[in-house]
Amino acid sequence: MIVSSKPSVKFWAVGAFGLIWSLMGCYNYLMQINPEALAQFPEAYQIVINSRPGWVTVLLVIAVFGGALGSALMLMRRAVARPVLMVSLVGVVVTFGQAILEIRSAPGAGLIVMGTGMSLLVSSYLVWFTHRKDGREVLH
Repeated sequence: MIVSSKPSVKFWAVGAFGLIWSLMGCYNYLMQINPEALAQFPEAYQIVINSRPGWVTVLLVIAVFGGALGSALMLMRRAVARPVLMVSLVGVVVTFGQAILEIRSAPGAGLIVMGTGMSLLVSSYLVWFTHRKDGREVLH
């Protein structure tokens, strides 16, 4: 039996950071579907975005909006945050893989690898954090 306990400051900080990070991802996605904004993106970003199949775009939407939802649920101390964040992580992994396959040696490719790699790290950390002992004890 898991006893609910008071969340630590670290719990709130991780949840808030996850929510802010994910909301920035949502904003980034909204900029990607805006043709005027997309024209301002670096060439490597445009290559990845324009070559993205529809099914990967769906997974990108699941990744960013799922991450925001999962982080919000985490801050509300809901255990359903764990599976939502795991589904978001799957979307991040697929989106990352597609980006790596598309950019190859395009100018600015390092920025995409770094940015999507950071998203992969943040998403992985959120999943790990909600599954560790402290996360399980405060989510109900």
